[in-house]
Amino acid sequence: MGRNRAIKAFDPRTSGQSLDLFTATDTRAPVIVELLKSPWIVRASELVPAVSGLAGKRREYEIEVVWDPSRGAPRSFTAEGRRHAVDAVVQSWAVERAWWDPRRRLSRRCYRVLTRGGLYDLAYDRIADRWLLVGIVD
Repeated sequence: MGRNRAIKAFDPRTSGQSLDLFTATDTRAPVIVELLKSPWIVRASELVPAVSGLAGKRREYEIEVVWDPSRGAPRSFTAEGRRHAVDAVVQSWAVERAWWDPRRRLSRRCYRVLTRGGLYDLAYDRIADRWLLVGIVD
């Protein structure tokens, strides 16, 4: 077996443990239920922006956007006093989170746009009726 002999011979099952991720057995809960109890999974999925608008290292700035109805996309945006003309929309997607909780609900339409200055992620917040600069792609 070569140098990987210990890896190939390893049996991940302990006695009475099922490797089925989604169904319960008579001896153990499904593995997926145990994984969802892990604090790092809960913390990562429950990130809430702080008062300053930070969620980790991510910053969100309110911006002014000029909408192009013929393209159905942003034509330009102004961020920190500088106007950026949108050359192309690279990608668009929707974000819906915590729709069941009015205090935490998030509903956005996002656009990754290319300008002469770089690649930016813009988001229209449908709930607050405002545009945000949510990312600058390096």
